[in-house]
Amino acid sequence: MLTFFARWLTPPRLRYAWITAGVLWAAWLLSVALGPGNLDLAGQPVGTDYLQFYAAGRTLACGESARLYDMAYQAALEKEIIGPGLTSYHAFITPPFLAWLFVPLAALPYGLSFAVWSVLGLVFLWCSLRLLGVAAPARAWLWALTFFPVFAVISFGQNALLSLLLFSVAYRLWTARRPFLAGLACSLTLYKPQLCLGVTLLWLINWRRDWRVLVGLGVGGVALAASCFLLLPEASWAYVDFARTVLPDLPNWQEFPLWHLHTVRGFWRLLLPAWPRLGDGLTLIAAGFGVWGFVRWERRFREKLPLVFGGAMALTFWLTPHAMIYDWALLLIPALALWETLPQNRDRWRPLFAVLWLVALLSGPLTVMQLRLLPVAVQVSVPFLAWALYQIWRWSLRGELLPA
Repeated sequence: MLTFFARWLTPPRLRYAWITAGVLWAAWLLSVALGPGNLDLAGQPVGTDYLQFYAAGRTLACGESARLYDMAYQAALEKEIIGPGLTSYHAFITPPFLAWLFVPLAALPYGLSFAVWSVLGLVFLWCSLRLLGVAAPARAWLWALTFFPVFAVISFGQNALLSLLLFSVAYRLWTARRPFLAGLACSLTLYKPQLCLGVTLLWLINWRRDWRVLVGLGVGGVALAASCFLLLPEASWAYVDFARTVLPDLPNWQEFPLWHLHTVRGFWRLLLPAWPRLGDGLTLIAAGFGVWGFVRWERRFREKLPLVFGGAMALTFWLTPHAMIYDWALLLIPALALWETLPQNRDRWRPLFAVLWLVALLSGPLTVMQLRLLPVAVQVSVPFLAWALYQIWRWSLRGELLPA
Protein backbone atom coordinates (compact mmCIF):
# COMPACT_ATOMS: atom_id res chain seq x y z
CA MET A 1 0.00 0.00 0.00
CA LEU A 2 2.80 2.41 0.84
CA THR A 3 4.43 1.83 -2.54
CA PHE A 4 1.20 2.75 -4.33
CA PHE A 5 0.64 5.76 -2.10
CA ALA A 6 4.24 6.94 -2.57
CA ARG A 7 3.75 6.92 -6.38
CA TRP A 8 0.46 8.76 -6.08
CA LEU A 9 1.85 11.35 -3.65
CA THR A 10 3.41 13.68 -6.20
CA PRO A 11 4.40 17.26 -5.22
CA PRO A 12 1.31 18.77 -6.92
CA ARG A 13 -0.96 16.44 -4.95
CA LEU A 14 0.63 17.57 -1.70
CA ARG A 15 -1.19 20.84 -2.33
CA TYR A 16 -4.43 19.06 -1.45
CA ALA A 17 -3.33 19.14 2.19
CA TRP A 18 -2.91 22.92 2.05
CA ILE A 19 -6.25 23.38 0.29
CA THR A 20 -8.09 21.13 2.74
CA ALA A 21 -6.53 22.84 5.74
CA GLY A 22 -7.21 26.29 4.31
CA VAL A 23 -10.89 25.47 3.82
CA LEU A 24 -11.11 23.99 7.31
CA TRP A 25 -9.52 26.97 9.06
CA ALA A 26 -11.46 29.49 6.97
CA ALA A 27 -14.80 27.79 7.61
CA TRP A 28 -14.15 27.65 11.35
CA LEU A 29 -13.05 31.29 11.57
CA LEU A 30 -16.10 32.34 9.58
CA SER A 31 -18.37 30.34 11.86
CA VAL A 32 -16.82 31.98 14.93
CA ALA A 33 -16.99 35.47 13.45
CA LEU A 34 -20.61 35.24 12.29
CA GLY A 35 -22.02 33.32 15.25
CA PRO A 36 -24.31 35.10 17.74
CA GLY A 37 -22.51 36.28 20.86
CA ASN A 38 -20.24 33.59 22.29
CA LEU A 39 -21.74 30.89 20.06
CA ASP A 40 -20.63 29.84 16.59
CA LEU A 41 -22.96 29.26 13.64
CA ALA A 42 -23.49 25.64 14.76
CA GLY A 43 -24.81 26.85 18.11
CA GLN A 44 -21.76 25.60 20.02
CA PRO A 45 -19.76 27.80 22.40
CA VAL A 46 -16.80 29.43 20.72
CA GLY A 47 -13.79 27.31 21.61
CA THR A 48 -16.06 24.47 22.80
CA ASP A 49 -13.89 22.92 25.55
CA TYR A 50 -12.28 26.23 26.44
CA LEU A 51 -15.50 27.06 28.28
CA GLN A 52 -14.66 24.54 31.02
CA PHE A 53 -11.22 26.07 31.57
CA TYR A 54 -12.52 29.63 31.54
CA ALA A 55 -15.25 28.69 34.05
CA ALA A 56 -12.68 26.96 36.26
CA GLY A 57 -10.49 30.06 36.25
CA ARG A 58 -13.44 32.26 37.14
CA THR A 59 -14.44 29.85 39.92
CA LEU A 60 -11.06 30.30 41.59
CA ALA A 61 -11.06 34.06 40.96
CA CYS A 62 -14.42 34.34 42.72
CA GLY A 63 -13.18 32.42 45.75
CA GLU A 64 -15.44 29.43 45.05
CA SER A 65 -12.72 26.79 44.72
CA ALA A 66 -14.76 24.33 46.76
CA ARG A 67 -17.26 24.23 43.89
CA LEU A 68 -14.73 23.50 41.15
CA TYR A 69 -16.19 20.00 40.64
CA ASP A 70 -19.77 20.89 41.55
CA MET A 71 -21.45 20.09 38.22
CA ALA A 72 -24.63 22.04 38.95
CA TYR A 73 -22.63 25.14 39.89
CA GLN A 74 -20.32 24.84 36.89
CA ALA A 75 -23.23 24.30 34.50
CA ALA A 76 -24.97 27.45 35.82
CA LEU A 77 -21.71 29.42 35.58
CA GLU A 78 -21.14 28.29 32.01
CA LYS A 79 -24.64 29.36 31.04
CA GLU A 80 -24.00 32.74 32.65
CA ILE A 81 -20.79 33.10 30.62
CA ILE A 82 -22.18 32.02 27.24
CA GLY A 83 -25.82 33.03 27.60
CA PRO A 84 -29.17 31.25 27.38
CA GLY A 85 -28.28 29.72 24.00
CA LEU A 86 -25.91 27.25 25.67
CA THR A 87 -27.40 23.75 25.55
CA SER A 88 -24.41 21.59 26.58
CA TYR A 89 -22.26 21.18 29.67
CA HIS A 90 -18.46 21.05 29.48
CA ALA A 91 -17.06 19.44 32.62
CA PHE A 92 -13.71 20.41 34.12
CA ILE A 93 -12.17 16.97 34.75
CA THR A 94 -8.48 17.82 35.19
CA PRO A 95 -6.62 18.29 38.52
CA PRO A 96 -7.29 21.61 40.24
CA PHE A 97 -3.80 23.06 39.72
CA LEU A 98 -4.58 23.54 36.01
CA ALA A 99 -7.35 26.00 36.93
CA TRP A 100 -4.71 28.43 38.28
CA LEU A 101 -3.44 28.92 34.72
CA PHE A 102 -6.81 30.30 33.66
CA VAL A 103 -7.40 32.74 36.52
CA PRO A 104 -5.79 35.68 34.66
CA LEU A 105 -7.46 34.64 31.40
CA ALA A 106 -10.85 34.56 33.15
CA ALA A 107 -10.43 38.27 33.93
CA LEU A 108 -10.90 38.97 30.21
CA PRO A 109 -14.19 38.82 28.31
CA TYR A 110 -14.76 35.27 27.08
CA GLY A 111 -14.18 35.92 23.37
CA LEU A 112 -10.99 37.89 23.95
CA SER A 113 -9.78 35.29 26.46
CA PHE A 114 -10.25 32.50 23.92
CA ALA A 115 -8.40 34.53 21.27
CA VAL A 116 -5.45 35.04 23.63
CA TRP A 117 -5.40 31.32 24.48
CA SER A 118 -5.45 30.43 20.76
CA VAL A 119 -2.52 32.73 20.02
CA LEU A 120 -0.64 31.22 22.95
CA GLY A 121 -1.28 27.77 21.48
CA LEU A 122 0.29 28.80 18.19
CA VAL A 123 3.28 30.21 20.07
CA PHE A 124 3.56 26.96 22.07
CA LEU A 125 3.66 25.06 18.78
CA TRP A 126 6.43 27.27 17.38
CA CYS A 127 8.52 27.02 20.56
CA SER A 128 8.07 23.24 20.61
CA LEU A 129 9.45 22.91 17.11
CA ARG A 130 12.50 24.97 18.08
CA LEU A 131 13.08 22.91 21.22
CA LEU A 132 12.80 19.68 19.22
CA GLY A 133 15.61 20.89 16.97
CA VAL A 134 13.66 21.12 13.72
CA ALA A 135 15.92 22.36 10.93
CA ALA A 136 13.19 24.41 9.18
CA PRO A 137 10.77 25.45 11.97
CA ALA A 138 8.76 27.91 9.86
CA ARG A 139 7.91 25.29 7.24
CA ALA A 140 7.28 22.65 9.89
CA TRP A 141 4.98 25.07 11.76
CA LEU A 142 2.89 25.66 8.64
CA TRP A 143 2.71 21.95 7.87
CA ALA A 144 1.69 21.25 11.47
CA LEU A 145 -1.27 23.61 11.02
CA THR A 146 -2.58 21.32 8.27
CA PHE A 147 -2.64 18.35 10.70
CA PHE A 148 -6.24 17.96 11.87
CA PRO A 149 -5.36 17.28 15.55
CA VAL A 150 -3.53 20.63 15.69
CA PHE A 151 -6.57 22.35 14.18
CA ALA A 152 -8.71 20.52 16.74
CA VAL A 153 -6.57 21.81 19.62
CA ILE A 154 -7.12 25.41 18.58
CA SER A 155 -10.76 25.16 17.53
CA PHE A 156 -11.69 23.16 20.65
CA GLY A 157 -9.75 25.50 22.93
CA GLN A 158 -7.85 22.52 24.30
CA ASN A 159 -4.46 22.30 26.02
CA ALA A 160 -2.57 19.71 23.91
CA LEU A 161 -0.19 22.34 22.52
CA LEU A 162 0.73 23.27 26.08
CA SER A 163 1.43 19.57 26.67
CA LEU A 164 3.49 19.52 23.47
CA LEU A 165 5.57 22.44 24.76
CA LEU A 166 6.14 20.86 28.17
CA PHE A 167 7.17 17.51 26.69
CA SER A 168 9.48 19.35 24.29
CA VAL A 169 11.09 21.20 27.21
CA ALA A 170 11.51 17.88 29.04
CA TYR A 171 13.06 16.35 25.91
CA ARG A 172 15.49 19.25 25.47
CA LEU A 173 16.60 19.10 29.10
CA TRP A 174 16.89 15.31 29.03
CA THR A 175 19.08 15.29 25.92
CA ALA A 176 21.16 18.13 27.41
CA ARG A 177 21.93 15.85 30.39
CA ARG A 178 19.89 17.88 32.89
CA PRO A 179 17.76 14.98 34.10
CA PHE A 180 16.28 16.39 37.31
CA LEU A 181 15.01 19.50 35.51
CA ALA A 182 13.66 17.29 32.71
CA GLY A 183 11.63 15.36 35.26
CA LEU A 184 10.35 18.59 36.83
CA ALA A 185 9.26 19.86 33.41
CA CYS A 186 7.51 16.60 32.65
CA SER A 187 5.68 16.73 36.00
CA LEU A 188 3.85 19.84 34.79
CA THR A 189 2.03 17.64 32.27
CA LEU A 190 0.39 15.67 35.09
CA TYR A 191 -2.87 17.49 34.53
CA LYS A 192 -3.16 14.66 31.99
CA PRO A 193 -1.12 11.91 33.66
CA GLN A 194 -2.21 9.31 31.10
CA LEU A 195 -0.05 11.09 28.53
CA CYS A 196 3.10 10.47 30.59
CA LEU A 197 2.90 6.68 30.32
CA GLY A 198 5.40 6.29 27.48
CA VAL A 199 8.18 8.53 28.78
CA THR A 200 7.77 7.20 32.33
CA LEU A 201 8.24 3.65 31.02
CA LEU A 202 11.29 4.80 29.05
CA TRP A 203 12.91 6.23 32.18
CA LEU A 204 11.96 3.19 34.27
CA ILE A 205 13.59 0.85 31.74
CA ASN A 206 16.81 2.85 32.06
CA TRP A 207 16.44 3.69 35.73
CA ARG A 208 20.17 3.40 36.42
CA ARG A 209 20.81 6.17 33.91
CA ASP A 210 17.60 8.12 34.34
CA TRP A 211 16.84 7.83 38.06
CA ARG A 212 17.34 11.58 38.43
CA VAL A 213 14.60 12.17 35.86
CA LEU A 214 12.27 9.96 37.87
CA VAL A 215 13.20 11.85 41.04
CA GLY A 216 12.42 15.16 39.32
CA LEU A 217 9.11 13.77 38.06
CA GLY A 218 8.23 12.55 41.54
CA VAL A 219 9.28 15.75 43.28
CA GLY A 220 7.32 17.86 40.81
CA GLY A 221 4.23 15.67 41.17
CA VAL A 222 4.39 15.77 44.98
CA ALA A 223 4.90 19.56 44.92
CA LEU A 224 1.85 20.04 42.70
CA ALA A 225 -0.29 17.77 44.87
CA ALA A 226 0.89 19.44 48.08
CA SER A 227 0.22 22.93 46.74
CA CYS A 228 -3.28 21.86 45.71
CA PHE A 229 -4.13 20.35 49.09
CA LEU A 230 -2.66 23.33 50.94
CA LEU A 231 -4.24 26.07 48.84
CA LEU A 232 -7.33 24.32 47.43
CA PRO A 233 -8.12 21.60 49.98
CA GLU A 234 -11.85 21.20 49.29
CA ALA A 235 -11.38 21.17 45.52
CA SER A 236 -8.50 18.70 45.85
CA TRP A 237 -10.53 16.22 47.91
CA ALA A 238 -13.44 16.64 45.51
CA TYR A 239 -11.11 15.81 42.64
CA VAL A 240 -9.83 12.70 44.43
CA ASP A 241 -13.40 11.48 44.78
CA PHE A 242 -14.16 12.42 41.17
CA ALA A 243 -11.03 10.64 39.89
CA ARG A 244 -11.88 7.54 41.91
CA THR A 245 -15.54 7.22 40.95
CA VAL A 246 -15.91 8.79 37.49
CA LEU A 247 -12.64 8.90 35.57
CA PRO A 248 -11.96 5.12 35.44
CA ASP A 249 -15.10 4.59 33.37
CA LEU A 250 -15.35 7.96 31.66
CA PRO A 251 -16.34 6.45 28.25
CA ASN A 252 -19.62 5.33 29.81
CA TRP A 253 -20.38 8.80 31.13
CA GLN A 254 -23.60 10.20 29.73
CA GLU A 255 -23.01 12.41 26.69
CA PHE A 256 -19.34 11.37 26.46
CA PRO A 257 -18.28 11.66 22.78
CA LEU A 258 -16.95 8.12 22.40
CA TRP A 259 -16.52 8.67 18.68
CA HIS A 260 -13.91 11.29 19.60
CA LEU A 261 -11.78 8.81 21.58
CA HIS A 262 -8.77 7.60 19.61
CA THR A 263 -7.26 4.88 21.79
CA VAL A 264 -7.13 1.09 21.78
CA ARG A 265 -9.63 1.02 24.65
CA GLY A 266 -11.95 3.38 22.79
CA PHE A 267 -11.61 1.23 19.66
CA TRP A 268 -12.88 -1.86 21.49
CA ARG A 269 -15.60 0.09 23.31
CA LEU A 270 -16.98 1.19 19.94
CA LEU A 271 -16.64 -2.24 18.34
CA LEU A 272 -17.79 -4.32 21.34
CA PRO A 273 -20.15 -2.03 23.29
CA ALA A 274 -21.99 -4.96 24.89
CA TRP A 275 -18.76 -6.60 26.13
CA PRO A 276 -16.69 -3.88 27.84
CA ARG A 277 -14.68 -6.36 29.94
CA LEU A 278 -13.70 -8.30 26.84
CA GLY A 279 -12.65 -5.03 25.23
CA ASP A 280 -10.57 -4.09 28.27
CA GLY A 281 -8.93 -7.52 28.19
CA LEU A 282 -8.01 -7.11 24.53
CA THR A 283 -6.68 -3.63 25.36
CA LEU A 284 -4.35 -5.10 27.98
CA ILE A 285 -3.10 -7.73 25.52
CA ALA A 286 -2.41 -5.04 22.93
CA ALA A 287 -0.61 -2.97 25.59
CA GLY A 288 1.63 -5.95 26.39
CA PHE A 289 2.65 -6.30 22.74
CA GLY A 290 3.24 -2.56 22.57
CA VAL A 291 5.57 -2.55 25.58
CA TRP A 292 7.46 -5.57 24.21
CA GLY A 293 7.90 -3.84 20.86
CA PHE A 294 9.06 -0.60 22.49
CA VAL A 295 11.66 -2.40 24.59
CA ARG A 296 13.17 -3.84 21.40
CA TRP A 297 13.01 -0.39 19.74
CA GLU A 298 14.75 1.20 22.70
CA ARG A 299 17.54 -1.38 22.59
CA ARG A 300 17.98 -0.84 18.85
CA PHE A 301 18.26 2.97 19.07
CA ARG A 302 19.50 3.50 22.64
CA GLU A 303 22.16 5.97 21.53
CA LYS A 304 19.76 7.98 19.36
CA LEU A 305 17.84 9.84 22.06
CA PRO A 306 15.38 11.61 19.71
CA LEU A 307 14.21 8.24 18.33
CA VAL A 308 13.91 6.73 21.80
CA PHE A 309 11.95 9.70 23.17
CA GLY A 310 9.78 9.81 20.06
CA GLY A 311 9.10 6.09 20.37
CA ALA A 312 8.03 6.60 23.97
CA MET A 313 5.57 9.32 22.94
CA ALA A 314 4.14 7.06 20.24
CA LEU A 315 3.82 4.22 22.74
CA THR A 316 1.73 6.50 24.95
CA PHE A 317 -1.07 6.45 22.40
CA TRP A 318 -1.01 2.67 22.38
CA LEU A 319 -1.19 2.44 26.18
CA THR A 320 -3.33 5.35 27.32
CA PRO A 321 -7.02 4.69 27.99
CA HIS A 322 -7.94 8.29 27.23
CA ALA A 323 -6.76 10.41 24.31
CA MET A 324 -8.99 12.52 22.11
CA ILE A 325 -8.20 13.57 18.56
CA TYR A 326 -6.60 16.84 19.72
CA ASP A 327 -4.18 14.87 21.93
CA TRP A 328 -2.85 13.33 18.73
CA ALA A 329 -1.02 16.63 18.22
CA LEU A 330 1.65 15.06 20.44
CA LEU A 331 2.40 12.62 17.60
CA LEU A 332 4.34 15.50 16.07
CA ILE A 333 7.17 14.52 18.43
CA PRO A 334 7.79 11.01 17.02
CA ALA A 335 7.11 12.24 13.48
CA LEU A 336 9.72 14.98 13.76
CA ALA A 337 12.15 12.60 15.46
CA LEU A 338 12.00 10.29 12.45
CA TRP A 339 12.11 13.13 9.93
CA GLU A 340 15.09 14.91 11.48
CA THR A 341 17.10 11.95 12.83
CA LEU A 342 16.73 9.63 9.82
CA PRO A 343 16.54 12.07 6.88
CA GLN A 344 17.78 9.47 4.38
CA ASN A 345 14.49 7.63 4.90
CA ARG A 346 12.18 10.51 4.07
CA ASP A 347 10.87 8.65 1.03
CA ARG A 348 9.39 6.22 3.54
CA TRP A 349 8.13 8.91 5.94
CA ARG A 350 6.22 10.99 3.37
CA PRO A 351 3.62 8.36 2.37
CA LEU A 352 3.40 7.02 5.92
CA PHE A 353 2.74 10.48 7.37
CA ALA A 354 0.29 11.25 4.57
CA VAL A 355 -1.77 8.16 5.43
CA LEU A 356 -1.89 9.13 9.11
CA TRP A 357 -2.70 12.74 8.16
CA LEU A 358 -5.68 11.50 6.14
CA VAL A 359 -6.82 9.07 8.80
CA ALA A 360 -6.69 11.73 11.52
CA LEU A 361 -8.87 13.96 9.35
CA LEU A 362 -11.50 11.37 8.44
CA SER A 363 -11.66 8.85 11.28
CA GLY A 364 -13.98 10.84 13.55
CA PRO A 365 -16.57 11.70 10.88
CA LEU A 366 -16.50 8.11 9.56
CA THR A 367 -17.18 6.83 13.08
CA VAL A 368 -20.12 9.21 13.51
CA MET A 369 -21.57 8.01 10.19
CA GLN A 370 -21.24 4.38 11.25
CA LEU A 371 -22.96 5.02 14.59
CA ARG A 372 -25.91 6.62 12.81
CA LEU A 373 -26.48 3.39 10.90
CA LEU A 374 -25.22 0.70 13.27
CA PRO A 375 -24.86 0.05 17.00
CA VAL A 376 -21.11 -0.53 16.55
CA ALA A 377 -18.32 1.30 14.75
CA VAL A 378 -14.67 0.96 13.76
CA GLN A 379 -12.45 3.88 14.74
CA VAL A 380 -10.10 3.50 11.77
CA SER A 381 -7.43 5.77 13.24
CA VAL A 382 -6.43 3.11 15.79
CA PRO A 383 -5.67 0.19 13.41
CA PHE A 384 -3.92 2.58 11.02
CA LEU A 385 -1.76 3.89 13.87
CA ALA A 386 -0.95 0.29 14.79
CA TRP A 387 -0.08 -0.44 11.16
CA ALA A 388 2.20 2.62 10.93
CA LEU A 389 4.02 1.81 14.17
CA TYR A 390 4.47 -1.80 13.06
CA GLN A 391 5.88 -0.72 9.69
CA ILE A 392 8.48 1.52 11.37
CA TRP A 393 9.33 -1.15 13.93
CA ARG A 394 9.70 -3.83 11.24
CA TRP A 395 11.96 -1.62 9.12
CA SER A 396 14.17 -0.97 12.13
CA LEU A 397 14.57 -4.66 12.99
CA ARG A 398 15.40 -5.52 9.38
CA GLY A 399 18.06 -2.81 9.31
CA GLU A 400 16.23 -1.01 6.49
CA LEU A 401 16.34 2.41 8.17
CA LEU A 402 19.42 4.18 6.86
CA PRO A 403 21.45 5.91 9.59
CA ALA A 404 22.08 9.63 9.40
